Amino acid sequence: MITQYISPTDVKEYAFCPRLIYYKNVLHIYERTTESMELGKEIHEEEPIAHLVPLLKVKQILRKVELTSKQLKLTGKIDYILITKFNEYLPVDMKWADPYYQTAQKHHKMQLVAYSLLIEEAYKTTVKRAIIYYTRARKTIIIPITYTLKNQAKEIIKNIYQIIQTNKEPIVPYTPKCKNCNYLKYCKPTK
Repeated sequence: MITQYISPTDVKEYAFCPRLIYYKNVLHIYERTTESMELGKEIHEEEPIAHLVPLLKVKQILRKVELTSKQLKLTGKIDYILITKFNEYLPVDMKWADPYYQTAQKHHKMQLVAYSLLIEEAYKTTVKRAIIYYTRARKTIIIPITYTLKNQAKEIIKNIYQIIQTNKEPIVPYTPKCKNCNYLKYCKPTK
């Protein structure tokens, strides 16, 4: 029986590597906090989104909004929700990272899709776009939130709960990102 909801961060981590979910939510092995993580938390305190206000015709900015979906068993706190004069809701997430060849990293995108699902349920709206601001690169990326992406996020949520319920370690291939992973000492990805 599941007593705790997962978060959009879990969705992001699963999209990066499904084993992260196993280590954190089944074995309760947590990643050590790095300097970059601490700096990323500090960056969240700044407001580098001012340039978006006139561009998107923003009428309201919601900060640090906590949202929960009983239907999805998902809960999280989004950095910002921008509400435009056209009543469009746009989740905004700040990342102390770099974009992948000037596009959003896949796992960051999936985290924003999960936040979009939370916003849709809470505000009875349809989220069509989301924004990632990569603070190191000072790069804003607007992401179309498609039906396909929403279905992918829902599938990830289902898969996360399956890992937690079955206590089964996912099989993952070795990729170049494995060499910098804090969990590599526990993980034996297939080569």
